[in-house]
Amino acid sequence: MEEYVEPAMAYYEEVLGRIAPYFFAPNLARLVGFQQLIVSRSYQIKREDARTTKGVDYVRECVSRIARPHDLIDVMRSWLAFDLNLTCPAFHDPLVATYIRKSYCLIGTKHWDCHRCPRTPCRENLRWDLSLVGLDVDAEGRLEETYYRYLEFFEDRGWSAAFKLSSLKGLHVNVGLPRGFGSTPFDRNMVQWIVVRALKDSNLPVDDNSLDPVPILRAPFALHYRRLTPSLPFTEDTFNEAVETLYRLEKMPERERVAESAPLVKSWSGEWTAEQVAPSVFEDDLRRWKEEAEAAIFREIRPIGRKATEASTILRKGREMSEDEARLAFAILGEEGKPELLARRIVENARKQGPKLERPKVEQEVKLRDQTDVPEVVLNIPPPLLFLLVDNATMREMRELVGGDSIPIGAVCATTNEGMETLFRAPRFFRRYGRKWNTKTAYIGGLHSAYQYCAAADYVLSVKETSPWERDAKVVDELERTLEREEFGGIVVHLLGLDYCKDQGLPTDGAMLVLRRLLRAALETDRNIVVTTDHSGERAVPFFALLTTKADTEGLHG
Repeated sequence: MEEYVEPAMAYYEEVLGRIAPYFFAPNLARLVGFQQLIVSRSYQIKREDARTTKGVDYVRECVSRIARPHDLIDVMRSWLAFDLNLTCPAFHDPLVATYIRKSYCLIGTKHWDCHRCPRTPCRENLRWDLSLVGLDVDAEGRLEETYYRYLEFFEDRGWSAAFKLSSLKGLHVNVGLPRGFGSTPFDRNMVQWIVVRALKDSNLPVDDNSLDPVPILRAPFALHYRRLTPSLPFTEDTFNEAVETLYRLEKMPERERVAESAPLVKSWSGEWTAEQVAPSVFEDDLRRWKEEAEAAIFREIRPIGRKATEASTILRKGREMSEDEARLAFAILGEEGKPELLARRIVENARKQGPKLERPKVEQEVKLRDQTDVPEVVLNIPPPLLFLLVDNATMREMRELVGGDSIPIGAVCATTNEGMETLFRAPRFFRRYGRKWNTKTAYIGGLHSAYQYCAAADYVLSVKETSPWERDAKVVDELERTLEREEFGGIVVHLLGLDYCKDQGLPTDGAMLVLRRLLRAALETDRNIVVTTDHSGERAVPFFALLTTKADTEGLHG
């Protein structure tokens, strides 16, 4: 909250010596990012990184103001932010690196190859020796299991890695780059893509940031934007100590956490550094996925998938594979052009797994029985998605809004909190939608709901006004601004005015006017639109969807 900014700045004053070396070498070597979750008394709660919120000019201004470590604190204070982030790539001149943008670098086209780019200062700006591959791993409820699976994965490949706790929900991993392999942002992005692909191929959880040319992660020892706990590096020997430390901090009131964290961090042993490794340990994965990585990075799309191997029928047998079958699978992979070492590893890994049963191919039919079905249905609606949540709307009111009959679904929620839990937090809606469609998500709406249920969105903004109509009108203003940015594949908007009017016995005409304005703004876009409610006091609540598809040639809508 706003009153925690100054205590947080006091924390950074005390621990700056532990954080500054990750940014300065000896001059500023990384771009700086902030995650912000601030509830002000007058207007809004917001959480996203400064690059998105303020635009590239603001980021350049911030970078130009950071000449010494203490300037980091001054910039955080000016932006009311205390979650300090660093970029995975490091640069000779971070100000030049602020030009790395989709339009400037022609990302998404075959022209984005730093080696062919005529802009020499940018091309020669990366510091390969200080750059890294940074991974964000969600491991809620399986922290220890996930950590040891990662250790086994890296040991098997001979990769170097360092770990720190993002919070008690996840890990941040620093993977060392292959020494001398590259020199440009594109080269580093190639390794990032391959590391993420290898992890996913091994069924390890990882947030897919493989297409971001300048990914950011929370700096070691920086405070979590919600939990106000430090990000602690750890090794296998200190893993349990780090987890127990965060458990102890989270039991304290938030203000005490910040005060307690400073002496703890100053005495904490361990850093978040991973040595670069010989290029040979990446050789198999580079040979296997380099072509797909280039295609994905150039076009900024996910590859459809690996080409099927004729050996797949045998490999699916897993541990039940006989020696003769293993030799046959190895021979088939070799005939298909797989290197001997890679083919042997594929067979050996398959034999460690249980047999994979063939799944019958069935047509999936969408059925909406009650409100618990809504998240799963909406998760399968592709971007661009606009999910409008009208608090406490009835069937009649929804019919007035959309001009037609809605689908009645069974009501299981009697309060807004129950609705937000059912629709967003329990199904982990924002995190799953972002991963499934490789897109950013946004939440605009109620302050309490934003903080408690929807903080997992990439962009979180909530409006706080005394009048319910002014509050919802401000939500619509923010929605229109967000739509103009066109960077969010999924946007959830939560309107509260109708609910407030009913609770206070006020006429609902004003709230309905705001809702109509919101729908007009939505219908002017090409987004897939879902309109539903969390509770209405009736046996059934309304659900309405307008799904728009564009044909490649005729631009038909359906």
